Amino acid sequence: MLHPLSRPASLFLFGLPSAWFIVVAYAIIPRLTGAGVHPAMAWFIGGTAVFAPLFIAALTLSYQDGYRGRGALFERLRLRPLSRSDRRTIVAATLVIGAGTGVIMGGAELLHRFAGTPAMESSPPFMRIEPFAPSERWMLLVWSVMFFFNILGEELLWRGYILPRQEASEGGRAWAFNAAGWMLFHLCFGPALMLTLLPIIIVLPYAVQRTGNTTVGVALHALLNGPAFILIVLGVIG
Repeated sequence: MLHPLSRPASLFLFGLPSAWFIVVAYAIIPRLTGAGVHPAMAWFIGGTAVFAPLFIAALTLSYQDGYRGRGALFERLRLRPLSRSDRRTIVAATLVIGAGTGVIMGGAELLHRFAGTPAMESSPPFMRIEPFAPSERWMLLVWSVMFFFNILGEELLWRGYILPRQEASEGGRAWAFNAAGWMLFHLCFGPALMLTLLPIIIVLPYAVQRTGNTTVGVALHALLNGPAFILIVLGVIG
């Protein structure tokens, strides 16, 4: 039986990585770029330093709770094969997230044009990625390592380990507390970009709780993060 997760404990589990993310984003990555490291490589290194500990924490905490061996870990972290219903949920959630993000960014653009509000940036300053030259595309290998830890680190800890314990304490509202913690993790993005993240921040935890399958979160997170990045660095989209 899972131990309910108290709200202070939940705040700690999200807050500590959030604080570390801020340190990496505004202290470590600028030092790397200042030392001549390519900005994309600096983000890949810094991102791995943020996300790999999440992956390790999810496995370590589950192990300490007595879930040992692959089968037990998969069951504890709710990593299950995708059912037909799960796949439909992924499609629906992707459409809702895409539409919601489009509305927010479109609204921000209209406000910028007609009300003179500041233009909304598409990425935080520590994550500015330009198309790679052919000689730079080897860095995609380093990105793939960061991407692995980004998706699995976040989803295994936030949705695999924390969310079930939040469900034990908060019931049907657990996804909302999970979303609030996930938003806290993105504090270093700044308020404007955090606003654009609202659709995925809200929809993804809800979809995972609704299906009871962390694999849904892994698939959604990967689909919404990976392809767009690859298209940007290959110069297909700006």
